[in-house]
Amino acid sequence: MKAAAGTLKKVHAIRLEPGEDVMQSLQTFCEEHHIGNGAILTGVGSLRGCSYFDPTEIPDRPGYYGYGDPIELPCPIELIAMNGIICTEADGKPSLHIHAAFADENGKEFGGHLNVGNLVLATVELVIGEFEGIRMSRGIDPDRGVPVFTPIQL
Repeated sequence: MKAAAGTLKKVHAIRLEPGEDVMQSLQTFCEEHHIGNGAILTGVGSLRGCSYFDPTEIPDRPGYYGYGDPIELPCPIELIAMNGIICTEADGKPSLHIHAAFADENGKEFGGHLNVGNLVLATVELVIGEFEGIRMSRGIDPDRGVPVFTPIQL
């Protein structure tokens, strides 16, 4: 186990407008506000459709799994939950790792790793928590071949 402790420095409440790309908008917001250590505390709203990834077996990859092709749902979707972490890349840029749960018009639920290309239908409302005392970091795990979270105590 790897762990670090810190404090909540600031909370940002955000509303995304119709047509905005959720991932791109959050990336831009984090870059403009210099948020590289934090978390998406909550998020809800609606999307024009959704694109996400779920783990799949990849036999020739270390760890034998990863993300394959995105799963696409091209109908209006309710974003029923969204959360994740905001880390700092080696180049100093924020890196977002976000998962979400969705429901279609029949109430069937889906979920996974959020992809770029999820456009807001009516609204997406979310809250970001910014941390102090922790460096939120992700790096490739050599045994698994996928990025993993490593909190670093400051």
